[in-house]
Amino acid sequence: MINCWNKPDFMHQVKRRTTIPVAKAPHQQAGQVMVMLLLGIALLAGLVFYVVNVGDQINRRVVMQNAADSVAISGAAWMARSMNIIAMNNVAQTRLIALVPHLDALPLATKMAHEEVSAWHDCLEQQIRRGVPDQWLRDGLESLRQRMARQRDILAPIDEFLNNSGFDMATLTNWAIRGVPGPPPHGKLWQAAQALDEFSQATALSAGILSQANAVRYGHLDYAQTAFIVPLVPELPAKRTSFADFKKPVINGIIPDRQYPQRLGPYDRLFKWRNYHYRGIYERDRLVPGTPGHGRVRGGRGHVDIRGRRHGRSARGYYRSSEPHWTYRRVGTILLGYSVYGPFEWMMRRIRYYAWRELRDTYFSTYYSQIAGIKLGYIWGSKQLKQVHYPRWITDYPTARQLAQSGARVTRTMFYLVEIRSRYPKNSPQWLSRGSYVTNGRYPIAIWANGWVDPAEWNIPKIADYVWEDQYTYETTEDWSIGIRKKVDASGRPIWQTVYMVAQYVFGGIDVGGEVVVSDPANYTDISELPAPILLDTSYGDYDMSQPGHDFGVRRDIFTYLGIASRENTAAVWASRFGSGNPFNGVLAVSQSEIFNTTSWDLWTQDWKVKLVPVSRWNDWLVRLDEQADAGEMAGLIEPDEITRIQEYLHRFDSAMIAEMLHH
Repeated sequence: MINCWNKPDFMHQVKRRTTIPVAKAPHQQAGQVMVMLLLGIALLAGLVFYVVNVGDQINRRVVMQNAADSVAISGAAWMARSMNIIAMNNVAQTRLIALVPHLDALPLATKMAHEEVSAWHDCLEQQIRRGVPDQWLRDGLESLRQRMARQRDILAPIDEFLNNSGFDMATLTNWAIRGVPGPPPHGKLWQAAQALDEFSQATALSAGILSQANAVRYGHLDYAQTAFIVPLVPELPAKRTSFADFKKPVINGIIPDRQYPQRLGPYDRLFKWRNYHYRGIYERDRLVPGTPGHGRVRGGRGHVDIRGRRHGRSARGYYRSSEPHWTYRRVGTILLGYSVYGPFEWMMRRIRYYAWRELRDTYFSTYYSQIAGIKLGYIWGSKQLKQVHYPRWITDYPTARQLAQSGARVTRTMFYLVEIRSRYPKNSPQWLSRGSYVTNGRYPIAIWANGWVDPAEWNIPKIADYVWEDQYTYETTEDWSIGIRKKVDASGRPIWQTVYMVAQYVFGGIDVGGEVVVSDPANYTDISELPAPILLDTSYGDYDMSQPGHDFGVRRDIFTYLGIASRENTAAVWASRFGSGNPFNGVLAVSQSEIFNTTSWDLWTQDWKVKLVPVSRWNDWLVRLDEQADAGEMAGLIEPDEITRIQEYLHRFDSAMIAEMLHH
């Protein structure tokens, strides 16, 4: 039997259990996804705005810190630059003052030397025309004449320009010139020195306000809305002294305030114009007997002994002791120290070097040094005028002798000496044979003896007009230049051999000149009218070498600066939603700089520099800011309200927060 089940009932069950949900129509879900999308976009935009504003905030802080650094450096740099300008002007004035006696001495010294060497040249030329007995003497005098002619030709155009062309050196060198309208200074060098003095004074007076202006300018260029340095009006610790303070730098190269060990000045530290002083180290050494070339000599020195200045070369052999003996030779030196010289001596050394090289036969260097020294003394010393000897040469021997015997004042007598050193006597057939003699004919000796020296009293023969000849001998162990070789006796000792000397003296003239007055280029009546240097004022304090840091003494009080830069802090995007709770509503940065001089701590050495240093002693900066004068004195550079707002803002930070902010 087959069981049957109720079909409708079954189908109903199946249908009930297999029901499938059907989706709703689209219009029933509209806007739900859009809400979520817009919400996501809003959140993403807020995140983007946040990132942009945070980045902008960080950028502003970096920009303001750069601006604060620029403010601190530029403000301090102007002060350092001002100090370097004053130092440059001080040094330039010393050079101008040193140049006054040098240039003013040039016309007279040149005229004296030129007239003198011209007389000597004419004397030699006349002597050659007059005739000399020996050709070697003639050759020697001609060589000397050419030397004199060359030096005369060097001095001639200078003398012509300085003394005969209408040029007046006084227009450069004299403080006051008669007939020139207006108050002195009239000379260009003095005018230049005074202009530099006025420039230095203006620099010192304006340094403070201009350093603030420079700081503000660079702060604004670096996008700061408010920028300034503390102190608001930096002070240059300097004072204008007196003309007397130029004396030591000009002459000795020593600055007036050298008593401070950190102040050695530019002539010592930068230019190194120094004279080093040594002590020799010697050891005992035995003189070695004659070596190849020339041996020891002994014997006569001739019948004529003229003492005075000599220029030229002698033909006589070297003189050494006749017997070996103990002597000492230098094997080293010990530096004892040094002294410093100034621009006057620096110029003098160059003149002397040129005169030694080009005008060696003249007295130009002597005259120049003497006259320039007198004029230098006028600048700071007595106003009583001094005199120098002006040479006048008489080159005719009979006239000179007559003047001397009549009591005329003879300052100097001049002779020319030509010598021959020979292996043979003058009357020998081999006299002047090749390789047997040496002469100084290419460079004869010029001799200037003090007073009157009469060759008629020498007791030697006169061989021509104004020419006398001395013959004598001496001995040597060897002299290869004239063919004498070393010989020894049976015991091995050297044999002395005879050397024949012929010395011919030519009369050159006598100087019967008189005295002339040396003019005063510094012809001022009141020394206070003259330019003066600006020096550091040590009443402010002075740099302590034992404490070289920037936070000590005058370096902290005078030469350290705080730079402040700020600007508004409005958000770059959606400022109303991204505002700050900071009542200052700005970004502010600070930086500290320092002025220093590593070469010499003075207003003579143009080596003042600036560097950034860590900000330190914050409370001290707040006190200094509070004590500053009213910002109205800033000539509109800084708004007073801005300074007040920054003061109030900075005072709200406690020490712990400041320490964190300055050292983060």
